[in-house]
Amino acid sequence: MADTDISEEEILDNEDGENADGAKPKKSGRRKLILFGLIGLLVVGATGGGAFLFLGGKKTNLAEEGEPPVIETPVELTYIDVEPIFIQVETGNGELQNVVVALALEVELGNSDAARVKNEMPRLYEAYLRTLTERPLPGADNGDVEVTHIKNRIRAENLRLLGPGVVYDVVLNNMWITE
Repeated sequence: MADTDISEEEILDNEDGENADGAKPKKSGRRKLILFGLIGLLVVGATGGGAFLFLGGKKTNLAEEGEPPVIETPVELTYIDVEPIFIQVETGNGELQNVVVALALEVELGNSDAARVKNEMPRLYEAYLRTLTERPLPGADNGDVEVTHIKNRIRAENLRLLGPGVVYDVVLNNMWITE
């Protein structure tokens, strides 16, 4: 070996991780302490920042801003009656039944849309007749015509002819079967 003052026994002992005097070296916990301290500081800072953001943020009051609160007035609605619609429905037995449907259209009162609906009533009536007779109505097989399907077909025609937001709802006043 080279000329150093270390013997082979001391080298073997150092490979085992022991000092020359046989004691294990003390590992410093300083790095762990700093690491845990930084992580703790980061957690505390994030928690405090979140609490400030959600709880201590700037609160505004309408009275301080000087703007009056906006109060929406409810829309006043009116109903436009539609002449009774006479349609023929074929039952499951092949019999024809005459069904009469009386309905009304719900529109906004005092709006130009109400006048538009009244002016378009002949076109609407024809579209209602066409849509209610072109396809079989669900439930006509056993004599129970489903009201929701009639309303949905009328709503679809309203959207097609008048556009959205003109007619709010279709109200089915009465429906009866005549011979």
